[in-house]
Amino acid sequence: MYTQYGGELLTSFAELGTSYSGLSGKSAQDFGSGKPFITYLNVYSNNVIKENDFQYVAIKDDEKQNVVKYGDVLFTLSSETPEEVGVGSVYLGKEKVYLNSFCFGIHITNTEVAFPPYLSYYVSLTAFRKFTYPYAQGSTRFNLCKADFEKASIKLPTLADQKRIYSVLGHIDCKIETERQMLNLYNSQKQYLLRQMFI
Repeated sequence: MYTQYGGELLTSFAELGTSYSGLSGKSAQDFGSGKPFITYLNVYSNNVIKENDFQYVAIKDDEKQNVVKYGDVLFTLSSETPEEVGVGSVYLGKEKVYLNSFCFGIHITNTEVAFPPYLSYYVSLTAFRKFTYPYAQGSTRFNLCKADFEKASIKLPTLADQKRIYSVLGHIDCKIETERQMLNLYNSQKQYLLRQMFI
């Protein structure tokens, strides 16, 4: 699909939107209850943020913290290995949430060029992961060189092709999830039948 539809538009994340940082000024005592926030592991493990994996942090009404919005692309900012830096995910939820301090987000404003749901697949591509490696700097701990990363050129399909690719891959994901649920049901049935054999 990417051979057929890929690489029509040359752009950058700096041109697609505005970046923002994660939570700031928090101590260990602030975590455990309050407002939902997206964890580092949630960004690292999923191409689309899972809303059942939120954790909670205390945030005052007059406190200034950046809010994650629908369609925002989120990246890991720091890690002990360069391969874990710049791992991306996209938030497609409606709830007002915040972001872990070891991550940063890009609010996509140029929706005439980028279709945010498609970016959830794009930032998971092996080619994109290789693209991010040179921007991880450090020795014992690695940090993403955010300014250079945001300005670096990336290739996207046309907007129409992004929507087409997203539609196809989305249907495949739904099929995989259905098969996974059926497998779990079959396993439960198998365990039940095995227990009945020894009654």
